Amino acid sequence: MPRLWWWSYLRGRDRGWLLAEAAAPVVVLAGGALLWPYTPAVLVYAVMAIVGSWVYPLLTVYLPHHDYGGTPLTQTRTLRGRIIPAVFLELTYHLEHHLYPQVPSHHLAALARRLEGYLAANGVRPIRVV
Repeated sequence: MPRLWWWSYLRGRDRGWLLAEAAAPVVVLAGGALLWPYTPAVLVYAVMAIVGSWVYPLLTVYLPHHDYGGTPLTQTRTLRGRIIPAVFLELTYHLEHHLYPQVPSHHLAALARRLEGYLAANGVRPIRVV
């Protein structure tokens, strides 16, 4: 995230907005720390929002595309399970999403079941999670 921000700052035209966006979390964290004696809610919410904004892209963008291959069947990973896919709104079926981007996310589990034989025949092994 810092590298992406720095890249944008160096190449961007609207550096004022970038600076404001970078300062906002710091200001909210400082405000939350100052308000801690009265209510921990501001600081707790700010920390949760910041952690979530880093974890969600990690789990839904970086990890599914990390170490990908050069063919349509190896360009991303796909996860199977009940809890983790539900938490991430079925976007853990990432290979299916890449193969059929027009399919709504709430239908990706059904699509994955239909593709199981084809994927297995082509050596694609989904990762099994909770």
